[in-house]
Amino acid sequence: MIEEKEKKNEQIEVKKEEKLENKKKEQEDENQKVEDFEITKEVIIEQLEELRRRLIVPIVSFVLIFLISIPFAKKIMDIFLGQFKEIIPEFIFTKPFESFWAHIKISAYISALISVPLLIWQIWLFISPALYPKERKIARFIIISSSLLFIAGSSFCFFIVLPASLKFLINAFSSEKIKALISISEFLSFALKFSLIFGFAFQTPLIVLALVKTGILDINTVSKARPYIIVLAFVVAAFVTPTPDAFTQILLAIPLIVLWELGVLLSRII
Repeated sequence: MIEEKEKKNEQIEVKKEEKLENKKKEQEDENQKVEDFEITKEVIIEQLEELRRRLIVPIVSFVLIFLISIPFAKKIMDIFLGQFKEIIPEFIFTKPFESFWAHIKISAYISALISVPLLIWQIWLFISPALYPKERKIARFIIISSSLLFIAGSSFCFFIVLPASLKFLINAFSSEKIKALISISEFLSFALKFSLIFGFAFQTPLIVLALVKTGILDINTVSKARPYIIVLAFVVAAFVTPTPDAFTQILLAIPLIVLWELGVLLSRII
């Protein structure tokens, strides 16, 4: 019995020593990394030069795509407006250059849409060498998830929210004496603003996940805050939506609540 106890004690001591050695090695690796990366003037200049090279690629791609898309701006605009032809048969412009600038704006929007993934990729290539393997996995997950959620939010807005919202607004508030004559530039700004709002709103699960995993909020606190989140979702929707009608605000508030719940669920699983 005594020998068995001694063996167990020896095993415990060995494990403790192994843990201490592993911690020392990790600390030494971190210290070595800090020593290897001394922040000097040369290092800063080198990093800025590297960042400049990384940013040139998406900027040049944006300019090239923009110039190539200008001759096709009319076709792009027709495709974009085709989604709403049953609700708004035709658009108007009240200033000589209004339609011209609307076509320029749609070309710029398409160019940005194509160039942004390239920008994110170049930023990732810039920061990834400075990250540990675990940090790289987290950063990769955030970048991919954020991009997919933004696309999902913008698509949800474009294909579901905007048509439903416009149909409600036009049918509910037009009459024989009041007809909808919608300016192309106003509509384009309205649609793009709406798409951006929904794209950013769909980042809610990642925000909740980040707040829980960083320890800023506790998962139990987040779960108990559900009634307040429901109220907050409607308040946020009232402030950020470009129209004052309750219908549009509901179309944003409900997805916000669902996305919050998704963030809580991810926080429990991951």
